[in-house]
Amino acid sequence: MRQLVAHVSGRFMIRMRSLSLHTKTTLLTSAITLAALSVFVVLISIRVADDVRGEQKELAGLQAVNLAEHISQMPSPRDPQELARAAALVKGARPDAVSVRIWERVGGVFVEVAASATSEPADEIPEETKAALRGGLASKSISVRPTSARDSLYRVFAPVTEGGRLSGAVEVIERLDDAPSIAMRYEQSAIWLALAAVVLITIATYFLFRRLVYGPVGRLLSAMGRAKAGDLQAEAPLRAGDELGLLSREFNSLIARLREMTEEREEHSRLLQELVREATSDIEQQRQQLEEAYLLREQMQRRLIELNRLAAAGQTAAQFAHEVGTPLNLISGHVQLLRASLPPDAVAAGKRLETISTQIERIERIVRRMLDRTRPDTTEMERLDLNALLRRIFDATAPALEAQGVRLRASLHQSLPHINGDADRLQQVFLNLINNSLDATREGGELNVSTFLKHDDGDGPQVFVDFADTGCGMTPEVRAHIFDPLYTTKERGRGTGLGLVVVSQAISDHGGSLEVESETGQGTRFRLRFPAATRHGAPDEAPAVATADQLVPQKG
Repeated sequence: MRQLVAHVSGRFMIRMRSLSLHTKTTLLTSAITLAALSVFVVLISIRVADDVRGEQKELAGLQAVNLAEHISQMPSPRDPQELARAAALVKGARPDAVSVRIWERVGGVFVEVAASATSEPADEIPEETKAALRGGLASKSISVRPTSARDSLYRVFAPVTEGGRLSGAVEVIERLDDAPSIAMRYEQSAIWLALAAVVLITIATYFLFRRLVYGPVGRLLSAMGRAKAGDLQAEAPLRAGDELGLLSREFNSLIARLREMTEEREEHSRLLQELVREATSDIEQQRQQLEEAYLLREQMQRRLIELNRLAAAGQTAAQFAHEVGTPLNLISGHVQLLRASLPPDAVAAGKRLETISTQIERIERIVRRMLDRTRPDTTEMERLDLNALLRRIFDATAPALEAQGVRLRASLHQSLPHINGDADRLQQVFLNLINNSLDATREGGELNVSTFLKHDDGDGPQVFVDFADTGCGMTPEVRAHIFDPLYTTKERGRGTGLGLVVVSQAISDHGGSLEVESETGQGTRFRLRFPAATRHGAPDEAPAVATADQLVPQKG
């Protein structure tokens, strides 16, 4: 059964979707109207039934009172046949009356003395009704007692008095009409009225919908079709101030905005063509500059290779001196002890020990000369403008950055003080840091270089240089060993593990410090600190020069 209901509902929804809008609206309006009229008829029927039942109760009570007064005026003793005729007369006057009974009070007990012809058995008067009659009520109704699904009885009592004393009672039993029986009386009229209302509402809805909705919508769709075909001058006519009129105004506003955007696009296209022509002439000049930059890059790379090899040689020599020096000192000490312990007549043994001592001294001189050749020259300090030095390095490394596809952003402090330093060694430091960033940063990344000044109460003005890239970063384990000699994470043949050792040593020789911040996937930041050069107790500031951010574009 559920599947059948679902199937029928689905078919109905499909049929509804295939109908036009005004047809669906008309059908829904008719259905709602019919349902509303049905509910209205039911509610009116219930209300009318209540009113009719109320009138029946009032008439039954009035007849009971009239009959009770009539009996009260009869002379005693009252004739039972006369009482029966009066009861039958009252019942005949009321088509819905079931029975009319006359009760006589004998010794405080109510006894039936007359009744109209009826098949209903006599019921005792309820005690509460007796109490009410003794209290002098003109009438007393009893709760409706249903006898079937469509009928209900209503009992009403009126006191009969004699000389101001209660002598009996009159009972009228009325069959009350129910709501369905009352509704049946005007059911046909209500049905025709409902059908006429539905037909009128359906016709009115259909024509009003076609006039008030389909007409404006058709004109709006026509304007949309013209606009879709490319006619941006198409506009929908404005004939109403309702929602459809608002929709037409919004459509006209949209078309006007599209016209403006089309005109702006054409103007931008013309300007772009002019810019392309201008840029084309500049590209040839930049191509030549790039060729020169590539040559400079090759020279710089060869220079860096030489510097790395020298650094490796120096580290190797230092290790060699450490490893060889200790055994030589031990051998030389033992030789001295042997010479001191020889007897005076051991001339041959003394000569042999002298030969050994001479060769040891020769080895020591060879080691010292090798260390002198690999040891860097003594640092010559002079006043340096770090901003100027960095700009020269930026110019030199720009081709390499562009070839790698890395964007360089420079933010240099405009009035950065001078420092005391060796330009050659600091250039080597900065180049090593830039090369490390290039190795760690993929195409499309950035290298941010900035200089700034801080004042420290204990150490005086401090100059800072930051190198921050967006490369792959370092793990904590790698970061802990980057300043160890010969430690490298680069591929074999690309790194010696001495670059950052040289950087750290150079910064230390300049009285500065080096801090590293790095996380895997978040890039790396090297912060270099140098004490500012002072003159007469104040920082020796470089002349203020505008230092707008320098940008090296990405490759392609």
